[in-house]
Amino acid sequence: MKKKFGLFPLLCLVLLLTLFLKPVPVAACSCVMKPSVDKGYSRSQAVFSGEVIGIKDNNGLLGRRGKTVLFNVKETWKGINETEVAIATGSSDGDCGIAFVVGEEYLVYARLSDMYGDESLTSIICDPTTELGNAAEDIAILGQGQVPTQDVKSVDNGKSTVLIGGGVVFIAGLLAIFGWYRVKRNK
Repeated sequence: MKKKFGLFPLLCLVLLLTLFLKPVPVAACSCVMKPSVDKGYSRSQAVFSGEVIGIKDNNGLLGRRGKTVLFNVKETWKGINETEVAIATGSSDGDCGIAFVVGEEYLVYARLSDMYGDESLTSIICDPTTELGNAAEDIAILGQGQVPTQDVKSVDNGKSTVLIGGGVVFIAGLLAIFGWYRVKRNK
């Protein structure tokens, strides 16, 4: 009888944790060929060229959830006017991600999506995003872009604060359960 009671707090903890877990959405890329410049432009909320100045892996509760890529924007054709912008993409081509490289320049087609968490500008391998050196044809069709005028530095979406707070609450809950268990066990 004593062993059954010993498992009760653990069972309660597992049940409590399941209340806070939500299903992870699954997405797969199925793109035979990238869209034309006109189609890519029309379905994108933002089109810009810029240099990658930072890449951050977004680790979710159940594993990786893509990455955030920070750009220093050089020229913009649609949707943004900031000197820096962050977009989401997958961790690899297996989850539709683009293998951006820090220091490289790209022509980026991005649209709003919640594919990698909260809704944000997102670019995937099915978009016509490409290295700037390979984008001469795209730029010829797009024409002259605008230099962004709204000066911003290092975009921070505040997710780290939420994750740290959630972690503190979780650890405090675990300590309370284990403390309760020790008190009950010593009686």
